[in-house]
Amino acid sequence: MTDLDHGPLSSERSIQSDAVRSAGKHVVVLYEAGRTGSAALDLAGRLAGGDGSVLTVVGVAPRDARICCGAGSAIDYNRAVHEAADAELRQARELLGDAGNRASFKLLVQDKDPPLAAWIDAAGFDVVLLPARRRPLRSAKHPAADQLRRSTSAEVRIVEA
Repeated sequence: MTDLDHGPLSSERSIQSDAVRSAGKHVVVLYEAGRTGSAALDLAGRLAGGDGSVLTVVGVAPRDARICCGAGSAIDYNRAVHEAADAELRQARELLGDAGNRASFKLLVQDKDPPLAAWIDAAGFDVVLLPARRRPLRSAKHPAADQLRRSTSAEVRIVEA
């Protein structure tokens, strides 16, 4: 667990919108640095409101097990990626303002923690907010969206800037 974790899955808190709250649903936002990541956080913060609702923000840190000659070690690479992902979650906390004080933050580390889709499904989230990624001449998507739609019953929303 990182210093941003707030306990195991069973104790993690979530954000609930007015429309979603009446149905008792749980919402999670995947934070990625950038305009669309900030837009997803902004939406999550608005959904959390000031009524005591809680937000779950998740970040993902990939890992590399390869050892490359002369290119540095996988250990150093993994440490740098982990530190950058931690820094992004701290940035997310700051961007959320007051809502960040009520939020739960989780960093999923590849090959150490469950994959994002499995983690979301196991935690029982009902709504997932993903930052959009623009591709030339194509609509905005997120690479995890299709897998999440197939593997969970959660409503998956792509948030554009």
